[in-house]
Amino acid sequence: MNKSIHYYDVFVPGGYPTYTYNPREELKLQEVLYSARCNLTKLMIVTGQTKAGKTVLVDKVYPHEGNIWVDGGTISNEDMFWETVVEQLDGYTENSLGYNENTQISMAIKNTVSGGVKFISGSSETNQTSSFGNEQSGIRSRRISNKVKAIEILKAEKTALIVDDFHYIQQQIQKNIIRALKAPIMDGVPVVFIAIPSRKFEVVSVEREMTGRVEQIQMPEWTEGDLATIAIKGFDALNIRVSDEIIGNFAQEAYGSPFLMQEFCRAFCKKVGIVERQNNVKDIDPAIDYMSIFRDVAENSGRSMFRKLEMGPRQRSDRKERKLKDGTTTDIYGLVMAALKKLKPTETIKYEELRSAIREISTDEPPQRGEISRILEKIAEISHTDTSSTPVIDWQKDDDLLTITDPFFTFYLRWAK
Repeated sequence: MNKSIHYYDVFVPGGYPTYTYNPREELKLQEVLYSARCNLTKLMIVTGQTKAGKTVLVDKVYPHEGNIWVDGGTISNEDMFWETVVEQLDGYTENSLGYNENTQISMAIKNTVSGGVKFISGSSETNQTSSFGNEQSGIRSRRISNKVKAIEILKAEKTALIVDDFHYIQQQIQKNIIRALKAPIMDGVPVVFIAIPSRKFEVVSVEREMTGRVEQIQMPEWTEGDLATIAIKGFDALNIRVSDEIIGNFAQEAYGSPFLMQEFCRAFCKKVGIVERQNNVKDIDPAIDYMSIFRDVAENSGRSMFRKLEMGPRQRSDRKERKLKDGTTTDIYGLVMAALKKLKPTETIKYEELRSAIREISTDEPPQRGEISRILEKIAEISHTDTSSTPVIDWQKDDDLLTITDPFFTFYLRWAK
């Protein structure tokens, strides 16, 4: 193996893994996804939590080169979507035709000649035609819409169309796109949407006519064994030997996220001074303080969203100040978020658990149940309407259950200082 392999080539959080790709072959995900190319005549939708490997999976079956990829996060209007498709298909929406016209005016002239010479007599006639030309030339052009041209080429070439982060596109635009793609899909054009499962995107509710014409792949959760395989493959590529305990702890703290697993392993290599593949197998001291890696990664994984939810809506002037036992003051939004961090949740939190945590960190009497519920609803709403990130919190009022839907946010709550 090439000695110039570096740790940042091996562990690529958010990138396309070369050395650490785990296809999880027993799940047959690639086989199901490939069926869209085999005249499936259904819209294929791949859903799963943020950074769960959806894009990497689809790219293995429909690589960027040779297929059409559109980033939903860049689409602000419908024509922009179709224009992107046309450009990648190298199509043209304006047809031009050169022409040359020559108008002829003709006149026939008849000449008669007669005469006589001794012993010779006779006559002759000649016909002459004169033309007067009026020549015109130019270019005629006709423009068609990006949508019409895109669909025309897709149907002709059967090129696969992949839309990543489809949930970021406004719902009305989603509806128009799905409606327009219905005919190409029925003609056998492979179309794949990649999205997170959320209230922002439910394809059947967006376009009722697609009922029964949708094939959905829900990305199964990554087990600790699946995640450990990433580390094992990567460390082997670098020719280093790391204890099962360290790898196991990395897999446990990744909360089912291959992205976090890649992040841990990259940070670990940097911490122990492994820059590139070792000439000889190198054993890493199992006593090394790898736990600090979690705190460092946490600072970059969820702080911005935490601050956004902690601030709550913009209007803050009428909020009551609340004192915490650590000597600081905050409002009710800050109090609820501080209680969440105190709980260090895994995925779901019962209301009574949250209320107990509020009592534990506050010097004041806890807010009333209705007030806490109202704040949780607002926090969930802020989380779901944020356009720059995926939803992280869902409050189920009827069940008194708070769900952390983003593994990065869960990780932040557990490890941030």
